[in-house]
Amino acid sequence: MQIRNATDFSLKYTLESGQSFRWTRIDDAYHGVVGGRILKICQIGTTLCVESSATEDETTFVPFLRHYLDIGRDVPKILAEVDNDAYMHRAIEKLWGMRILNQELWETVASFILSQNNNVPRIRGIIRRLSERFGERLTLARYVDYSFPTPDALATTTEDELLACGTGYRASYLRDAARAVVSGELALASVKQMPYPEAKRELMRRNGIGEKVADCICLFSLGHLEALPIDVWIKRIFETLYLRRRATHHEIRDFAHTYFGEGVGYAQQYLFHYVHEYPDWADAEHLSLIKADVPTAIENGKSALN
Repeated sequence: MQIRNATDFSLKYTLESGQSFRWTRIDDAYHGVVGGRILKICQIGTTLCVESSATEDETTFVPFLRHYLDIGRDVPKILAEVDNDAYMHRAIEKLWGMRILNQELWETVASFILSQNNNVPRIRGIIRRLSERFGERLTLARYVDYSFPTPDALATTTEDELLACGTGYRASYLRDAARAVVSGELALASVKQMPYPEAKRELMRRNGIGEKVADCICLFSLGHLEALPIDVWIKRIFETLYLRRRATHHEIRDFAHTYFGEGVGYAQQYLFHYVHEYPDWADAEHLSLIKADVPTAIENGKSALN
């Protein structure tokens, strides 16, 4: 199956930018589990070549995958709106084509609960073990993976079973979220219809979902581009590049929304992935990009905070 006209799109940058924990690169193709099936995707120019472990109806599957990969959104317009300084411009130029995924809501909720105080390899391992134990086995040619466990499957587990998968202290949070979904206390269908502030508040009612995790869910599943997940990396980036001082999450959020506007979610994702791709991201030459192009950025930030 082919998806044509995937313009201004990079499969590599999109799938390797820390948004999802289910994709593995093998040679020139990416294998991952999306919506209970294995997908194998490779990119040739503006065409995506796709194989699926399920029998797909192309009339519904192609729109589904284009939405998942955010291909239908006018991302160049969003990037033009956040391209406010030479540093941001360089990040956009180097990572051109990176999109923010629209992932399945339950898996995103569970995955980012597990992401707390964790690193990507460990998160991937935990999700793999949970899926092997509580999901369904899937195959595509000789590639084997497992569907993400449903809320029902995880709601009936014991905490010891979850701990055996390496979840650590997050086990109780994960099981609590699964039970809330099953009982209807956390109505995911309703959350999908909520505007960003309301959706974020509703998610934060659950134990184990703080502001950062809620923002990750809002950005990587619900399409709320005004969401700004602040982890240690985003905090360091904004303190180093823009505010040039230690700052609270509230101060960073206020500055970022004032400076980048409604597309701040895309801005932070480009900055986040850029600093992981380029270890010299905070050297003198990089910092001069902010000083030279936006001499009043710091003062603007201070004004936004007052």
